[in-house]
Amino acid sequence: MDKPKKLNYPILFVTRTYPPVIGGMEILSFNLTKKIAEFAETYIIKNSYGRKNLPFFIPWATIKAIILVFFKKIKLVHLSDGVLAPVGMVLKTLFPRIKVVSNIHGLDLAYAEQLRLYSYTNIWAIRRLDRIFAVSNDVKTVCLKYGIDVNKITVIPNGTNAEEFYLPDIRNNKKRKLWEKYFPAVAESIDPEENFIILSLGRIVKRKGLAWFIKDVMPDLPKRAVLVIASSGPDEEKVRQTVNDGGMQNRVLFLGFVTEKEKKFLLNGCDILVMPNIKTPGDREGFGITAIEAGSCELVPVVADLEGLKDAIEDHKNGLRLPSKNKAKFVETIKYLIDNPKYRIELGRKARRHVKENFDWSVIGRKYLEEFRKLEP
Repeated sequence: MDKPKKLNYPILFVTRTYPPVIGGMEILSFNLTKKIAEFAETYIIKNSYGRKNLPFFIPWATIKAIILVFFKKIKLVHLSDGVLAPVGMVLKTLFPRIKVVSNIHGLDLAYAEQLRLYSYTNIWAIRRLDRIFAVSNDVKTVCLKYGIDVNKITVIPNGTNAEEFYLPDIRNNKKRKLWEKYFPAVAESIDPEENFIILSLGRIVKRKGLAWFIKDVMPDLPKRAVLVIASSGPDEEKVRQTVNDGGMQNRVLFLGFVTEKEKKFLLNGCDILVMPNIKTPGDREGFGITAIEAGSCELVPVVADLEGLKDAIEDHKNGLRLPSKNKAKFVETIKYLIDNPKYRIELGRKARRHVKENFDWSVIGRKYLEEFRKLEP
């Protein structure tokens, strides 16, 4: 594959979510800025301190962006999401010739349902940007609902670095000692060689469907199936109460927030990933980057067939999509994966190939680059 030509103008990235804060948007911002820097002169204004810093970041970022656009002759500004759209409108007002584009993830539109002011400021501003990059077809549908011109919308899915998390030596070898190393408390509670370990990875919020999965699905799975939850979040208390009410304390284990090193081990050391999402008003799964990361590690994702997960997972190619809240299908499918390890292993290998061919940043980065080139002044 030939290396793309470099852009002949500088790009400014403004992102309100950036590592060391960890999350899907942060990962996207980091990888996008890093990849485009290979092909263009880039500048970045970033918030690395989380949501608490947002009230200070937005006015500071606006002022800094004005200075950079003026002195560095910026021609294209990329915003990390729709929350920053008013910053883009300030820039377009002061510098009418520049192009301003933005990623849209879903939640940055859903805020309009909760805050009327957001509709008058951000949604109005999003409609007037030059290009919108929706992270899934589901998000594109929501964009259209809010009156965004279909000709301005391009769907580019989230990406991953296919080699970043992949540790084949872990997946293909005995795991007991590694579980004892990374999570000794878990290794005391379960037998990593005998138990079938189901992973849930991501903030514990209602839309993830964990309470439903624990209450309705886990009791009907074989006793050797255990669920490890690697995160925390606002719905954690309810999920823990569901575990206690069902007497599932020995089969559902909470790891809390995990480090990147621990996350890498889990993606290679568990048997399947579950994302049993449910429809939740005002909260959507824009894409589901965790499912892609799992596939890159040959870990089969079993996900609900709704919202952005439809773009992340192609059924039987890089995972399995099941009807949301369909207890019978989830139980039947997971039992089959438990009883048929050869099928599960082969599907995991197919998932990795699919991710490398469709979601690796070597592929996704080129898509952004092509769109940026179309906007070249």
